[in-house]
Amino acid sequence: MHRITYLALAGLVAVATAARAEDMEKPRFHHTHINAVDPAKSIEYYKTMFSAAKVKYRGISDAVLVDRSFILFNKVAAPAPWKLESGIYHIGWGGVDGPSEFEWRSKNGMEWQTGLSTLGTNYYMYAFGPDKEVVEVWTGFQHERFGHVHLFSDDVGAATQWYVQNLGVTAPGRVSPKPPKAPDGFKSDPKNPTDIFRFLWTSQVSTDNDVAINIFAKPSLDTVNWWADEPVGDLVASDGRSIDHLAFSYRKIEPVFERMKANGVKIEDEIKLRPEFGFKSFFVRGPDKVLIEIVEEKPVPEGIWE
Repeated sequence: MHRITYLALAGLVAVATAARAEDMEKPRFHHTHINAVDPAKSIEYYKTMFSAAKVKYRGISDAVLVDRSFILFNKVAAPAPWKLESGIYHIGWGGVDGPSEFEWRSKNGMEWQTGLSTLGTNYYMYAFGPDKEVVEVWTGFQHERFGHVHLFSDDVGAATQWYVQNLGVTAPGRVSPKPPKAPDGFKSDPKNPTDIFRFLWTSQVSTDNDVAINIFAKPSLDTVNWWADEPVGDLVASDGRSIDHLAFSYRKIEPVFERMKANGVKIEDEIKLRPEFGFKSFFVRGPDKVLIEIVEEKPVPEGIWE
């Protein structure tokens, strides 16, 4: 009897939780925030290399519009740390013709972190931005738009759950369990590079303006060191680094603030007006020490952003 009652209550809780999730306003990816030594140079880089548009955000701050979100800048006196050891790995654009795009950007002075690589029938390439932020081009999207943010995580399942429960992003159908450790000496087969995915722990969530948030277990010996560099050690806080934080927007942020407080999320800075950009926002600490800003704005193109 008690078991039946418990199961019934559990079912009601699950239904109520699902209903609350359905009622949550879906977030838009609002901006990537970069600590830039020379914001004007950074803006020109994104205009030239990725067809971003220079805008005066709310008539206050120079920024770039990348499809339906932004890159905002904080001017710093000295280069910010950029070593890939925070939970923010890179930002990424779509591509269509990998070899010709690699050739064109190389002729125009792109500094590459890696060369042109293939994964199945698709191409990818990693570049450095002016402040050593890493930018990927991935032809799997088959478009030239801003497409994704790529994160490192110690626990992909827990991170995915956090973003779904607290931000209301669109969840994957299923989050795979942590895979087994790769055998000692494992190397991906060049003829079948996708075989490494047997040992990669990955997930993806998405925002209401179609930006994908890829969550990968950091390169480590715990599962597989999936890149050419040394394994990543302890992840460090993202703030103060070249890519400082990520921001998501809602029409009203007070309900989001209250939900996060109720969920025990660490609030780093309370709701206040940010005069340098003209919007209200608050900051929280996300999974893997990623700093996340929650902005009150209407979505593009509905919102007044210039």
